Amino acid sequence: MIDTKERFIPIGRQDIVDNLLAASHWNNDERQNFNEFCKIFIALYHYKFHKYSESLKHCYTPFNPDNDIIVQEHNDEDQRQILQQLTDETVKLLDKGNYEVLDKPALQKAMVADSYYGLNVHVDLDDFEQLVVYYRGSSMMEEYKRTWTSLFIQKKKIEIPIYKRLFLFLKFKTEDERVKELVAEGETEKKARKLVQKSRQNLPEEFSEEHIFLKLFKNLPRSDLEMLFPNQQVRLKIFDKIRLALTGGGGTIFGIIKIITAAVINPITLIASVIGFIIIIFRQIMDIFTQKTKYMVTLSRNLYFHTLDNNFGVINNLVDVAEEEEAKEAILAYYFLYTQADQNHTQETLDRKIEKYIKDKYEVDIDFEVSDGIRKLHEEGILTEEDGILKVVDLKQACVCMDAKWDHFFNPAEEM
Repeated sequence: MIDTKERFIPIGRQDIVDNLLAASHWNNDERQNFNEFCKIFIALYHYKFHKYSESLKHCYTPFNPDNDIIVQEHNDEDQRQILQQLTDETVKLLDKGNYEVLDKPALQKAMVADSYYGLNVHVDLDDFEQLVVYYRGSSMMEEYKRTWTSLFIQKKKIEIPIYKRLFLFLKFKTEDERVKELVAEGETEKKARKLVQKSRQNLPEEFSEEHIFLKLFKNLPRSDLEMLFPNQQVRLKIFDKIRLALTGGGGTIFGIIKIITAAVINPITLIASVIGFIIIIFRQIMDIFTQKTKYMVTLSRNLYFHTLDNNFGVINNLVDVAEEEEAKEAILAYYFLYTQADQNHTQETLDRKIEKYIKDKYEVDIDFEVSDGIRKLHEEGILTEEDGILKVVDLKQACVCMDAKWDHFFNPAEEM
């Protein structure tokens, strides 16, 4: 799933337009008209996505953990409907931005892989009422790292599978709901509540189970997904447990022997030995806390550099990307249907033509979303299909059609 060609077009919208305009076959009038068509189309979709963004933000406001405004109260049924609308519209937006879903089995598989950062982090995925995870762009990142195979002396080049973009939509279950689930699985209520509270111990005091967290990350190693979740628990790795057990165990045994020996000699030596033994135990406990603190520092440092946006900022980011992708798909589809009208393109031949163009021009393999590009051109009234053959109107007529759309922007029935 991860290694197949992706729908995302990793070239800027304006770069695509500029390169299409630079084609040698245009005469001056055609080039000017195509440039005008692109400008109108981009402006049209910018306005449409602005309306989409405002609607999505309105749905998100009751669940936003960063609110600094007065939020209208809703009854439980209305709140559930708004939540469902927010979830559905977010998934639709991700699809428009050519993100790919990462389902729960894929998440769980990634979480058992060895961490690139050397962390051992546990996450209870069943703690979430809503869990939506999407990625866009998967590749390999090269880094140099000291490994045990070189005795940690020489750095070795390693390839790390990464997600270029990773999106999270998270809403926790109520504590009582999760406790009931654990009790149904065989835990006592007391232990179940303790487990839930422990998994949520790192959440801030102002945390509410009504909050929805939107997160966007960049260049994230696939084996470290668990460090992104707010209910993560950092645990000691097996190697650290063995090391601490050996060093601590040796010190404990030595302390016990010393106490027994001191008890035979005199009371003063016994007191000194007991104090020394207490110090040894204290140092062992501090070693454990020190190692966990190192893990937490590593976790915080890497989250800092991988975080791209949060909450409302994520919506803005996704809307911008989706707007760009929609425009790129439609402009490319129109260009090839117009300039190669004599080839009588079907959906399949158009798809291959555009993918070949992207491959030859930019050296990138993509799975072009041809049906999406065709749909948008059809919706704007500039494409027709007869017996599977796709045809578009000429440039002047296309500009007239697009310009006419502005007259309907304030019609409530107008849809994206």
